[in-house]
Amino acid sequence: MIRWGIIGLGRITHRFIEGLSYCDDGMLYAGASRTFETRKQFQKEHPNVRVYDNYDELLDDPMIDVVYIALRHKDHYEWSKKALLKNKAVLCEKPATLYYHQILDLVRISQQNHIFFMEAMKSRFIPLRDRLKTLIQKDVIGDIIRIETSFCNQVPYDEKSYFFEKDQGGALYDVAIYNIASILDFISSQFEDIHIQQICQYGVDVYDDIEIQFHSHQTARIECALDRQKEKKMVIIGTKGRIECVPFYRPTQATVIINDESYIIEQPYINDDFYTEIKAVHDAFNHHWNEHPQMTHDDSLRCIQLLENIVYLSQKDGPNHES
Repeated sequence: MIRWGIIGLGRITHRFIEGLSYCDDGMLYAGASRTFETRKQFQKEHPNVRVYDNYDELLDDPMIDVVYIALRHKDHYEWSKKALLKNKAVLCEKPATLYYHQILDLVRISQQNHIFFMEAMKSRFIPLRDRLKTLIQKDVIGDIIRIETSFCNQVPYDEKSYFFEKDQGGALYDVAIYNIASILDFISSQFEDIHIQQICQYGVDVYDDIEIQFHSHQTARIECALDRQKEKKMVIIGTKGRIECVPFYRPTQATVIINDESYIIEQPYINDDFYTEIKAVHDAFNHHWNEHPQMTHDDSLRCIQLLENIVYLSQKDGPNHES
């Protein structure tokens, strides 16, 4: 039985725990939060689970095999590193870090000590993803020439929310990693040119429209926002047709369009959208892997490299509009 400890007991943790509950080879063993009311509510909901008020104490618990890091973005690196150095396998929420050198450090520790580490990119483990890969490999839509993605949410301003903190807030750090990971799942080439149009409010980016050119001459678009609600859509455009997915980061169906004809393919979740990601961690742990082939260390490095370059360019050039 694989025993999980969770650091950070926010909203996403509840969904993770539900996914874990479907696993017959894993269990929730402990959770940690620095907030008294959060710990109190968590203990009420999970009376048989150990609860810590100190993250280090959870990491010192010898019964814990794997740690799920579900903290604010800027805390991911620190606590992933501490967990790895305590010989705990790590599943860290996205983005796993804010900077390339931080991911590189976590990968180094994972590989040198042969301890599992993975960024929690559940879109790589959604069952429909394999169907899409198969369609593309069979040349159904031809060669991929462009991928367009949009992930826009309306998030009310809250000065206490990390969404609006200058060092970790904004749309790019919040959701662009979904767009990036989905694009790089289908385009293997290195990027060579980036153009960004951005709107900033409250000291952070609230809307970004990004064009990317790859060495392969393929292109991609990333649209992400905190200031508007739109359909979360991906369009994979090929030389023979296209595939459309909504919501693209956890789809259960896609529309395939060839000329004037279209059809829908469907692949439901197994239990829920977290279960297959958790099972992948269990498989890797049981096989003594330090990474999973569907979301490798190199995948995380490619993702953060592109995100870091986008963030750098947006800060270098300044926003197109500030209000």
